Amino acid sequence: MLKHCIVGVDYSPEWDRTLEYLPAIKSLVGLEHLTLVHVVESFKRKRGQDETGVAEGHLKGLAEQLTADLGITVDYQVRTGFAASEILEAAKKHQADGVIALNRSHSASREVLIGNIVVNLARMTKLPLLVVASDGAIAEPGAPVILGTDGSGPAKSAQHWFEGFVRRGNHGLALWVDADEHDDEEEAHRTLSALSSTFSNVATRRLKGDVTDELVRTAGEEKAALLIIGKRGSTPIQDLLLGSTAEAVVRESRQPVLLIPA
Repeated sequence: MLKHCIVGVDYSPEWDRTLEYLPAIKSLVGLEHLTLVHVVESFKRKRGQDETGVAEGHLKGLAEQLTADLGITVDYQVRTGFAASEILEAAKKHQADGVIALNRSHSASREVLIGNIVVNLARMTKLPLLVVASDGAIAEPGAPVILGTDGSGPAKSAQHWFEGFVRRGNHGLALWVDADEHDDEEEAHRTLSALSSTFSNVATRRLKGDVTDELVRTAGEEKAALLIIGKRGSTPIQDLLLGSTAEAVVRESRQPVLLIPA
């Protein structure tokens, strides 16, 4: 599971929403260690809170608060550069298991104007990325973990993580969305049947329609604790493209999304 995670910290009012998710995340993924990372983006005008001493003091206080509240190890670091790149570099340096990030925008057009660190993280990450929404609801205990699958290689990587959650006792729901008549009927039946026969706590569902719409809608209706999807792309060019479905789900979902690189 995600025992050690990197969390990007900024000073926006929305970011504090991340703190509200952490108790549920700790219980769900077995979180034991957080590293808080604040990135001073050198190409932007520096604010007072970006001064190294000020930023470190803020992170120190936050680390002490989280250690007391969550009962886990919390450390921190201030870095300079592009936010997504530095967060991922910190994850590599600290040998973290994953990254936790807050999504503030569900609008693709707004991202063009202001950028979206979460989408950049999703495009670049080689580690699991857990995205929570600033306007989402905290999942209740016992909320299901949902797998979005199409039988592809990336989906099988996501399924491996899904199976880890259901083995720990979480209720699971595996979704296969038929986007068109060319979907592999045999593979869909084989994948979903194998999951439901192996795990008594897993339900399966075939849906029809737009993949992003159906995954996001179902996750919302089920008040999912987590929606797990695979990330296409293992080369720099593919990383930039990411895959329209994965990127759209990360951007649009109000439920937490766990993006798993293949």
